[in-house]
Amino acid sequence: MSPLLILSLIIITALALFIGGWIPVDVTALLVLSVLAMTGLVSPSDALAGFSSSAVITVLGMFIISAGLTQTGLSYQFGKPLQLFAKRSEAVLMIVLMLTASLLSALVNTTTVAVIMLPATMELARRSGRSPSRLLMPMALGCLLGGPFTSISTPPNILVNEAMIKAGMKPFALFDFTPITGALVVAGIFFVVLIGRKILPGGKTTASACHDSALESSYQLASHLFTTEIRPGSKLAGRKLAESRLGSALSLTVVGLQRGNDLILAPGPREMLRENDLLIVHGQDEHYHYFRGDQHLLAEDNLQAIELVSENMSIAGATVMASSPLIGKKLAESGLRQRYRIHLLGLRGNQGQRAPVARRPFAEGDFLIVQGQQDDLERLVADGLVGPLSSEEGGIGNTVLMPTRVPAGSALIGKNLVESRLGNALDLTVIGISRDPAAEDGFVFMPSPEEVIRENDLLVLQGNRESLESMQALQELVMEYPSPGLVAELESQQVGITEVLLSPRTTLAGRTLAQLLFREHYGLSVLAVLRKGQPQRGGLREMPLQFGDALLVYGHRQSLEAVAHDPDFLVLDLEAAQAPLVKKAPVAAIITIAVLAAAILNWLPIAIAALTGAALMVLTGCLNMDQAYRSVEWRVIFLIAGMLPLGVAVQNTGAAQLAADALIVSVGHLGPRWVVAVLFIVTVIGTQVIPTSALVVLMAPIALKAATSLNISPDLLMMTIAMAASSSYASPLSHPANMLVMGPGNYRFMDYVKIGAPLTVVITAVSVWLLPILWPPQ
Repeated sequence: MSPLLILSLIIITALALFIGGWIPVDVTALLVLSVLAMTGLVSPSDALAGFSSSAVITVLGMFIISAGLTQTGLSYQFGKPLQLFAKRSEAVLMIVLMLTASLLSALVNTTTVAVIMLPATMELARRSGRSPSRLLMPMALGCLLGGPFTSISTPPNILVNEAMIKAGMKPFALFDFTPITGALVVAGIFFVVLIGRKILPGGKTTASACHDSALESSYQLASHLFTTEIRPGSKLAGRKLAESRLGSALSLTVVGLQRGNDLILAPGPREMLRENDLLIVHGQDEHYHYFRGDQHLLAEDNLQAIELVSENMSIAGATVMASSPLIGKKLAESGLRQRYRIHLLGLRGNQGQRAPVARRPFAEGDFLIVQGQQDDLERLVADGLVGPLSSEEGGIGNTVLMPTRVPAGSALIGKNLVESRLGNALDLTVIGISRDPAAEDGFVFMPSPEEVIRENDLLVLQGNRESLESMQALQELVMEYPSPGLVAELESQQVGITEVLLSPRTTLAGRTLAQLLFREHYGLSVLAVLRKGQPQRGGLREMPLQFGDALLVYGHRQSLEAVAHDPDFLVLDLEAAQAPLVKKAPVAAIITIAVLAAAILNWLPIAIAALTGAALMVLTGCLNMDQAYRSVEWRVIFLIAGMLPLGVAVQNTGAAQLAADALIVSVGHLGPRWVVAVLFIVTVIGTQVIPTSALVVLMAPIALKAATSLNISPDLLMMTIAMAASSSYASPLSHPANMLVMGPGNYRFMDYVKIGAPLTVVITAVSVWLLPILWPPQ
């Protein structure tokens, strides 16, 4: 069997496997390498040469350099201008990406541009709420379209000029390639925006996106995010976030704050609220329905209720005696409110210092300031809870009484006083409930915490003015669902969200988040607790943790990193817990600039420059070796290395020259435009499977020979070769830029064919039309 026939069968089989997708593309490439060596079409050394080829080493090094830029936060800074377009339409995003990539490719090596643009495009996809697969391929195509802008910006242009010099001709000037390249960039962008984006695959496909999808599936995160605005005149304006009572009263977690054009993620408790701030909050479904600007409690001027409370309530002081059953108990365990209908206003320790009321156990010598009806106060003494009573009329301090009506439709109807959170969250005490005077319970003094609130109840609230104003302000809030784009922006290089499990050796089971001071200690917000497959969102601070609970936490990555180092917890997504090494950013920038300068100025071959840069990234601590290994898309490396020997086989068998000679001779008599068309088509087909440099070396002599024999301008045909060799759109094998985005976008071989083949037709048509105009045949 002839070598040409064997080669044809190998190419056809490989293409069928690539298109069918029955086995991974990297495995197909390794099979091609093996068969080429076993059939003798290439020598064993040529078969393995791909693993040491400049293309493989360059791509490998660039993967690690790109990871270094990401780990130090530089890629985020590079892509910051692009993020301004995150809320624009998909068409606008594609135009901006492709135009930016094209212009950068005029100045910097195309592969390097793809490396720099890759993390920025991923961030743009996340912030815009779109799949990376919708933007990564347009970005790569933009790099390829803009590559030939100058005579030194791509290898084909450089090799064409070199061939012309060897032939004794004047080479192209620096910007001779610019007019035709500019036209092709415009045509390519128009095609991708109008037609190509309808062909692009969709869906979240990256590892990060899969993680986000898993979190969304478990926690339904997006459906529990709301926005609410601090309206002009709101009493919340001018208060710190911790003073707003949004968390304690409404069980809302403020995950973001939009102030004008600025988005503040994971704002701290000291963040001052301002009018027109848009808060992004996480909470329960009922918040959307309950908080629509409705009033669930209406302030009412009812002097009669105030006078009734004042006449029947007394304030006294008493000391906890040595024999008191209160000793060692906390307020919730004391039964003061439930059994004795007593409200504890304050507590002074046995040294005279003020002490927290809720969490501190009572001790001998504590002085309590209590409020209740006189009979109930005397029962405390009779039962031995406290010593003799003393008058403490000043104990009420700056608190005031405020009668409030429960209107029809109020969210409080049917809830007991504990569930209303008026006490725990707002520091308001319901010291009286006025109902129908004719009813047996017409007025209830010091109602039990289990007392259920009814429609039209008049609650007499006691508290300081700030708490009462907070209650009024919180009622004015209107909850809305946020835009998908805004939700996507809740993660950044500094702020992230992930799951945290209690480790098998944890000592925290049975303790609550409040007892652990989780927010205070770690600076993280717990958005939900996944227990037995069900997300819990209400009362998280007081919920005892159980082994097997998963906590959905949100906050700064440095805080997530601290949790990852705590033996009591297991962080499931370690990447989310890695804060960028910002202090290493200048080092990473210097290394990247040095690599680019060495390649552009020809100080070093780009492969050596990239490999040296990768080693320096690890050596200087911009990333560690494990991160370097993880950053490499090994599928792409094996794909390139396995397919490079195919180009050698095509040259060795003479297949390429035979086909090119036959096609050019067959159309030479039809005129220069037909010669341009056939030469372009042959080259553009070849560039999909043959390394570009090898293809230009192969085609340049043919073009020069055809120009001489057909009396056509060699400039026209050499420009045709350069443009066609750079039109490698229809295969992931055709250019490293295509391979770089294959993994992150999870593209299949056919995805490149579907969009690249018609784009190649468009570029071919524009080139065949314009080239003879810009470079006349005679």
